[in-house]
Amino acid sequence: MLFVLWYEFKPEATHQVVELWKHFKFPPEVKVIHRYLLIGRHISVAIFEANDEESLIKIVGPFANFGVAHIAPAMSLEEAVRVHW
Repeated sequence: MLFVLWYEFKPEATHQVVELWKHFKFPPEVKVIHRYLLIGRHISVAIFEANDEESLIKIVGPFANFGVAHIAPAMSLEEAVRVHW
């Protein structure tokens, strides 16, 4: 399943978060599609595929002391418009 993670971190934790991202390894069962930094917003974004909740915990856990992680399932807009509401 496809997920979008946006991680809001405290401005004073910027250095620690950047260092953590430099060395962070996603779990092997997770396929990372892309990562972004929203410049001037103290938010990082990751788009990835994962199969279970355990993978999600492994991703957000190391960052828990520096801010708040938000995760939402996602699908392409092209797929979503084909769904019958």
